[in-house]
Amino acid sequence: MFSFSVAFDPNRGIGINGVLPWHIREELQLFKKNTLHKNIVMGQTTYDRLPGKLKDRNIFVVSWDDEYHPENVAVIRDLMEFIEQHKDDETEYIICGGASIYTQAYPYCQKGYVSIMKDEYEVDAYLDCFEKNDWNIIEEAEYEKFIYYLLERKRNGID
Repeated sequence: MFSFSVAFDPNRGIGINGVLPWHIREELQLFKKNTLHKNIVMGQTTYDRLPGKLKDRNIFVVSWDDEYHPENVAVIRDLMEFIEQHKDDETEYIICGGASIYTQAYPYCQKGYVSIMKDEYEVDAYLDCFEKNDWNIIEEAEYEKFIYYLLERKRNGID
C-alpha cells in the first residue's frame, strides 16, 4: 500500500531549492511519528538535501544515476516498476517527495499525512497533483502554524 506525507502552503508550495521553506517543530514531530519504523520513498534530491538521514526508517531513494549508492538506503531505478510491484502489499510505503515523485505516485496512494501551512512561503516546487476531493478526512488537528489531516482515498467516488 502506498501513502504520502507532505506539507504545503496555501498555494501548494512544498519546497525551495530542494528543501522545506519552513522549520516548524510540531510538523517535523508529526512527520517523525508518522514515518518511524516504516518504509519511506523519496527522490535523490530530497534525500541528499536532508539535514539528517532519518534514523529508524527503511529508506528507498529514487535515482537514475547508476553510480548512486548511499549507505543504508535501497535505491529504486524505476519508480513506476517499484509501485507496480508493491501497490497491493499490506506493507505501507510512504511517499515523501519531491514534486515529481509525488506526481508519479499520487494515483496509487491510499492514505495521506498532510499538513497545510497557514502562511504563504517563497517556493519553487509545488504539489500540483493533490485534489482535496479525492480524500475523506479521518483526522484533523489544528496547530498554531498549520492544520494536519490524516486522509483516506475515496473509493470510486461513492464515499
